[in-house]
Amino acid sequence: MRALACLLLTFPLFAACDHGLAPPPEPPAGAIRGIVVYAGHPDAWPPRSEVRDLRFVAMRFVPRDTADFLQLNRMEISETLRYRVPSDTFFIDDVAAGVFPFSGVAQHFSDDLLAWRPVGLYEDDGGLFEVRPGEVTEVSVTVDFRNPPRFPPD
Repeated sequence: MRALACLLLTFPLFAACDHGLAPPPEPPAGAIRGIVVYAGHPDAWPPRSEVRDLRFVAMRFVPRDTADFLQLNRMEISETLRYRVPSDTFFIDDVAAGVFPFSGVAQHFSDDLLAWRPVGLYEDDGGLFEVRPGEVTEVSVTVDFRNPPRFPPD
């Protein structure tokens, strides 16, 4: 009789649980949309041999040296940006919500895998932006190849 009473008391607990021990669903991802403007176009562009690749990179941390560029799981990276244009746009979808304190356009300038440097930073709002679930965050960056930002940042 005692076992039947315990069973009857615990039945409502199990009946209310419809998903077992599954983790809660992931919040919807956001996206980053941006525009890159190249100062001094077309004269300021370096030779093609010095611009192996250009990409917008949003970091969830402030880098201290080029070795930090290996933390790919803490970055959102655009597709390759176009060469020798006055401006370009990018869109990065499926971005996990969060804060990005250091972002901008990076230039790969030689054969060395770690030969990347910032050539323009997102500077609005102190350089900090946030991607919220289900929303598109818009950013703009000016690239000035003749006057690149300091790296590592202060």
